[in-house]
Amino acid sequence: MGWRRRWPNARTGAEGITAMTGHDIEPSHLPRGEPGCPPRGVACAGHSFAVHVRADPGLVWTALTDPHQTAAYLYGLAAHSNWVPGDPIEFRLGGRAAAIGQVLHARRQERLSYLLQAGPGDPPVYLTWLLRPAPGGCTVRLQIDQADHADSPQDAEDVWLPVLAGLQLSMNPA
Repeated sequence: MGWRRRWPNARTGAEGITAMTGHDIEPSHLPRGEPGCPPRGVACAGHSFAVHVRADPGLVWTALTDPHQTAAYLYGLAAHSNWVPGDPIEFRLGGRAAAIGQVLHARRQERLSYLLQAGPGDPPVYLTWLLRPAPGGCTVRLQIDQADHADSPQDAEDVWLPVLAGLQLSMNPA
């Protein structure tokens, strides 16, 4: 919704990326008690995308947490944080803060969850990156939950498939 308006040139069509979408469900990956989680029973839209990359989870983890690398696939946004649960995240574009967030969960080389907002008054988007070793590399699953607002499956694909495609390209250079 808000992210589509910010980056209207998002395109889909990357090979090897799968998508699943569920509407009006509770967040599947945010356990009770984690800071910043919507309360149970709040209507959410959930989208899930997965891709295989030819890199081990350690290299993918670095790509998810290094601001120079996030800028390459996350619409130019360099994610700056200590990556400790509860810590803030500042997403910079051209040296200026373009979005804010908070680390919800960080298990090195396995799972990274955070809240993302264009600004303090904007509805939050909950992102979870799940890394699983697989033959020849690893599977990267991106889960997106949106509380109290919902992108259509097509809008979610338009925004998030290019992110995964960009991550895949950065991990699997030609």
